[in-house]
Amino acid sequence: MTIRGLTAMPYVDEEFVLVGTPTAARSIDPGHLDEDPVSALAHLPLVAYAEELPIIRRYWRSEFGRRPPNQVAVVVPDLRAVLTAVTADAGISVLPRYLAEPALHTGSLEQLHRSSVPPLNTLYLVTRSGPLAPPVHHLRTRLVDHATTWGSL
Repeated sequence: MTIRGLTAMPYVDEEFVLVGTPTAARSIDPGHLDEDPVSALAHLPLVAYAEELPIIRRYWRSEFGRRPPNQVAVVVPDLRAVLTAVTADAGISVLPRYLAEPALHTGSLEQLHRSSVPPLNTLYLVTRSGPLAPPVHHLRTRLVDHATTWGSL
């Protein structure tokens, strides 16, 4: 795809996961989560990186068909801070799997909802249109080659 002198190509998909601490996970009734996930999760405050809740809102809409009714506990400056706040039990959030995976692996976070089709966000690799300078061409080639081994993030 070429727009205004830039060429964009799909690069890799990042998968989103809804996460919280084990304490938060224990507060969710599994039957209620199956029947009415929005209601089952409504008591848990949210941690976000922007007041508009872009990742959280997108997850709720794609998974549950509507916006989250939850209170927002805190808005922090970036996704690493979201991870830190959620791990400190400030609330729950939606994070890219690659960022949450270490905490999921150690058990400090749990995945609170599982989807049959994981929500994805496609990241694009963008370069100027036309011939690329050799270092840029080399980097682009390396990035594309490595991305094929990542699957989704």
